[in-house]
This record gives sequence, C-alpha cells and structure tokens, in this order.
Amino acid sequence: MNDSNKENEKSIFLPVFFSLLVGFAAGAVTGLMYAPKSGKEIRQNIKGKSEELIEKGKKSYEVISDKTKDIIDKGKEKISELKDKGEELIEIGKTKVNETKDVIVDKINKGKKEAEEISDYLQS
Repeated sequence: MNDSNKENEKSIFLPVFFSLLVGFAAGAVTGLMYAPKSGKEIRQNIKGKSEELIEKGKKSYEVISDKTKDIIDKGKEKISELKDKGEELIEIGKTKVNETKDVIVDKINKGKKEAEEISDYLQS
C-alpha cells in the first residue's frame, strides 16, 4: 500500500468508529429512558434470566457429559473387540506361516532326496 491509501484509511476509520460509538450510546440511553420497568426490576429480570441460563448450561453439560461417557465406553468396547480380533488374526497368520513353512521344508527335502538319487544314478 502506498502512503496516501494508509492516510485515507486512517481518516475514514476514526469518524466511522466514533459514529458507531455515539450511536450505540444514544440507543442505550433511549432504551433505558423508554423502558417500562424500573432499574430494580430490570436487574431482577437480568438476574433471573442469568440463573435460567446457568441452569440450562448445567443441564446441557450433564447431557453432553453423559453422551460423551457413552461414546467413550462404546469406543473402548470397539477397541477391545478389534484388539481381540487382531490377536486372533495374528494367531491364524502364525499358524498359516508355520504350515506353509512345513510344506516348503518337506518339498525341499523331497527335492534333495530326488537330486541325490539322480546324482547316484548318473554316477553309476
């Protein structure tokens, strides 16, 4: 940005800011002047609404807390199930590897035996 743009932004910002501030203050004063209730009644209403909101917040927290606990419990159950299933699959995999290893060792031994027989036959 060049300097003239910066200066232009500064010169626009302050009047707009003060206009908003004055408008807000005028609205607040006008609202209080035309309010049908006294300050004491307004404070009591505000206190009552605050207490209602606090109670609603507590109830919402309890509901959310209970739901969160349920979700956590279900998550723990699923993790346990998946862990058990994983361990089961690992055992099945180990068994298959051992079975395959035994088959390969048998084939190698048969191949060696046949190779020795052919070697003996060729030497004789």
